[in-house]
Amino acid sequence: MNGRMHNKQLSAFAVAGLCAVLWTGSQARSQQGGALTSVQEAEETFQARCSTCHAEHGEGSEVGASLNVPDLRSAAVQRNGDEVLREVIKHGKGNMPAFGRDFTDPQIDRILQLVRGFAANSNQQAQGQPLAR
Repeated sequence: MNGRMHNKQLSAFAVAGLCAVLWTGSQARSQQGGALTSVQEAEETFQARCSTCHAEHGEGSEVGASLNVPDLRSAAVQRNGDEVLREVIKHGKGNMPAFGRDFTDPQIDRILQLVRGFAANSNQQAQGQPLAR
């Protein structure tokens, strides 16, 4: 295994571990603060577990860029069917870890809706329209 690949794998594992720690704290806050709507839960989950690589609105962070993470708002991602994206979330792909043990199917569906919304919000913003919530 060359050093560069080894470093990428270590980075991916470190990010996954950091995400797990952040998610645990987010879950504790959610339980203390009362019931969240499904949209709020998806947003919190995405911010805690996904934004380290995918950034706040799916555009990709510096960490994500170093791991060749695609922009979730892009046509290349958005043209995939829901089932394809569900499988990527559940089983991982490339440097993305699998989250099938962490999220229920309904949670994955809500995250998927959020990801679909990133593209719609990005398109609206590009056209100078107010963002949908």
